Amino acid sequence: MKNLSLLLLIFTILISCKSNQEKKEQQEPNGQRPSSIQIISKLDSNEDGKLSKREVKGPIANDFINIDSNNDGFLTLEELNKAEKNQENRPPQQTNTNLSKEIDASVKTIPVNTDYFISENIINGIQKQIVELNGIETLCYVIKTNSQATEHEMGPWCPRHIEDGMEKAGIWFKDDKVYDVSGHFIANLDEFYSDDKWKLYREDGTIKVTDTEEGCLAAAKPNVEEKYHNYCVECLPEYFKNQVTTFVIPVTPKYIKTAQSFGRGGIGVAFNGVKYDPPAPTHAILAAHTIAPLDDHGGHVNPHGGYHYHAVTGSTKEIPQTDIHSPIIGYAIDGFAIFALLDKNENKPTNLDECGGHSDDKRGYHYHVGEPGENQIIKCLHGVAGTMNVDE
Repeated sequence: MKNLSLLLLIFTILISCKSNQEKKEQQEPNGQRPSSIQIISKLDSNEDGKLSKREVKGPIANDFINIDSNNDGFLTLEELNKAEKNQENRPPQQTNTNLSKEIDASVKTIPVNTDYFISENIINGIQKQIVELNGIETLCYVIKTNSQATEHEMGPWCPRHIEDGMEKAGIWFKDDKVYDVSGHFIANLDEFYSDDKWKLYREDGTIKVTDTEEGCLAAAKPNVEEKYHNYCVECLPEYFKNQVTTFVIPVTPKYIKTAQSFGRGGIGVAFNGVKYDPPAPTHAILAAHTIAPLDDHGGHVNPHGGYHYHAVTGSTKEIPQTDIHSPIIGYAIDGFAIFALLDKNENKPTNLDECGGHSDDKRGYHYHVGEPGENQIIKCLHGVAGTMNVDE
């Protein structure tokens, strides 16, 4: 009897395992994500070769506005392929943490003013979309740009010879200070960093610069290819001029009590449509004995974001205030305004919180940028954050 019971138990377990395995195989065929062709084949109910908003659901529906790079209301095979290709390089997505109980409605907030943006730099105009952000249905602006500055020249970055003056290159930073990247600066990096392995120049005095797109792609990343160690890393805006950056920003920001950190994605946007980035990953850059200078406007280029700012130096469009307050220069990804550091009397703001923000009666809660040498435009977010995506 005991043996019979044991046999029945084994038989039951085997049947159960087989059933669970079959169910798993149905849910996850080959354990792989479906291809773009398979997605369209499965969801394209009217068989027109593209997907409308009504035909998609789940993650694709949530990310529809980012994947739809031409903003025509449909997802094509090409757009889905690009989204799949970009997946590894995309910034961290919005977490599922519900922040509705963190909102502090007593803090004054001011809606985003889209009239401040340079309209010629916006692709297909600024749209509105209701998006769920951290469990909160939020009316957002959808802003698409090529992240190319128009009020100032982009560059220069790297000098070409150790005799070149500072006017032929950009800036670098260390210990909250800004340094001009002249040829002399490049020639003395071994002393600057107290490391005799630094040597970015050849015996004839010419400086090793990534002056091709191939060199840019190999060096402008955390794991710099060995052949480009001891190089001045320079990527040109024209390499990535067709990239589309999509910002999804709350129309009216919602202040939350707990500060939120940001990942490697954009933290905001200037009025020219260029994105503000988190601190440059200097540890990875310096580990390969490379530097990637900013231009005098605080920007440089990488393959997965095009031209972007790590510092604010007063080169972009500003909206002056009627009082002595510093001008507004852009918006953070949570919809709160970003203002310059110094007011009309050259004074810095006081009583800033951990993110670099504070409130006043006229502007509500807002941020102030840090010093250019700090490698940090703002430090964190105090609002429900939107999203930023780069379509390469």
